[in-house]
Amino acid sequence: MVTPIRARDALGNNVFLALTALALGLLIARLPLAVSLSLIGGGALLLAALLEPLAGLAFMLLLGPAEPLLLAAYPAIQIPWGQIGVAIFVGGWTLRSLARREFRWPLLAITIPFAVYLFAITLSFTTQQVRSPFAAMQELVKWAEMYLVAGIVVETAGRKKLGWVIAILFLVGMTQAAIGFWQFQFRGHGPEGFRILGTHFRAYGTFEQPNPFGGFMGLVWPIAAVVTIQLGILISQRQFRTRITQTRNAHASRVADSSKNNQRISAFHQRYQRSIFIIAAITTTSTLAALFLSFSRGAWLGAAAAAGVMLIFWPRRRWVGLGLAAGGLTAFLILYNLGLLPAAVSARFADVGDFVQVYDVRGVHINDSNFAIVERLAHWQAAINMAEANPVFGVGLNNYEYAYDDYRLINWKYALGHAHMIYLNVLAETGFVGLAAYLFLWGGVVFTTVRLINRKDLSGSLRAPSLRYGVLRKNLTGLDRALAVGLLGVWAHLSTHQLLDNLYVGNIALYLGALLGVLCILYEAPSAKRNPQASRFASYVS
Repeated sequence: MVTPIRARDALGNNVFLALTALALGLLIARLPLAVSLSLIGGGALLLAALLEPLAGLAFMLLLGPAEPLLLAAYPAIQIPWGQIGVAIFVGGWTLRSLARREFRWPLLAITIPFAVYLFAITLSFTTQQVRSPFAAMQELVKWAEMYLVAGIVVETAGRKKLGWVIAILFLVGMTQAAIGFWQFQFRGHGPEGFRILGTHFRAYGTFEQPNPFGGFMGLVWPIAAVVTIQLGILISQRQFRTRITQTRNAHASRVADSSKNNQRISAFHQRYQRSIFIIAAITTTSTLAALFLSFSRGAWLGAAAAAGVMLIFWPRRRWVGLGLAAGGLTAFLILYNLGLLPAAVSARFADVGDFVQVYDVRGVHINDSNFAIVERLAHWQAAINMAEANPVFGVGLNNYEYAYDDYRLINWKYALGHAHMIYLNVLAETGFVGLAAYLFLWGGVVFTTVRLINRKDLSGSLRAPSLRYGVLRKNLTGLDRALAVGLLGVWAHLSTHQLLDNLYVGNIALYLGALLGVLCILYEAPSAKRNPQASRFASYVS
């Protein structure tokens, strides 16, 4: 029976909620329609993120890359759409934690490298060369958000919902790829500088530039490719074993009820396997095609590096992988030298060698054929000039554009936002301290990924048996190892493409944060035997 005091408290709470709702309704009604709809939509998305944090993750990763397009389409509405997505994702997680009265934060495998890098770039604030502290703070927040996204993905998804995280990553990639196809094939117009193959235009998605679009595709396809290949192997093996079993039991008089039940469960899992295989295959094909249609040389080189690294590390015997990678490179060179590659591809690769040459471009005659190369080299020289004048802490985090006028070459007055090479850009903005910390960060990520790939208890195809080396080692699936190989391909693409560009734009950092979360989940994944709540996704593919 409810006591009078409790009934009175409940009535008071209901009245308070009703009055609050009424006040909010009146406030929204008096606001402009666009603002009202935005508030209602944001509230609905926040509620969805509260009920299921991965819904907030999906919204954030879909909205973040769309920010450049939205700002270009509606210049009068300068809204940081990516930060709104972050606020919904983080806000949903925070409110959930408050409701549970418990804040849990996982100890991530990348914590130390991230902490070192964040500390190092913070030191660049101390230099007197900082022209825009606000810009520096924005960049610092970007990297902090990357770590925050990784941690929340681990805490909210974990092993149990890893499959849903992968599905969201695929969805975002396919959405961008579809936009790129439309721009290339059907749009029929675009920036003149993006014109390619006569009547077509380079794919650039919502990023408004082909280079970051191609770079973003390079973060998606390696994961999708390894899932496709691994599931293809598993499905083929299972079908082969099924045919053998059916032959052996063809003349059996009866089958036990437990066997029938196991067959039904197996068929259920097989259906999910095939569905995931189809989705992964579509994602692989679409993102690779979109990457090609970007006609970004940096993205092409990054894709080649990713493919080479994945070929090297996939086989258990490293010499086999080296042979596969060498064979792939040899085949490409033969096709290129024999003129068997498409003319558009050969033309884009013809001057790649010029991009890796560093020379003084002052006094170089500029024409249409060498403009892109000379422009990039001019910005490299400006970055080197900044580093020579400020070798320890640089000109300040994210202050390349603001310091550019003092260090630029005479014929190149536009800063273009960054140095078009991440390593020189980091050196110019944060000095040798920042560059060392940056290399330590990504070196730590690569080291963690390689350790995961080389773990002795990971099976190459099916679930591995438990092994003991003094202590019980973590028992992971063959798909886990494949995902680790795919992640290594992602890091290879990122590191290579950024020799010619800066991909920490267009909220790509948020997607990288989710990928780092996947890495940490795999690295810390408990044995299926010790964790009865293991992912359904994992059970479907093993």
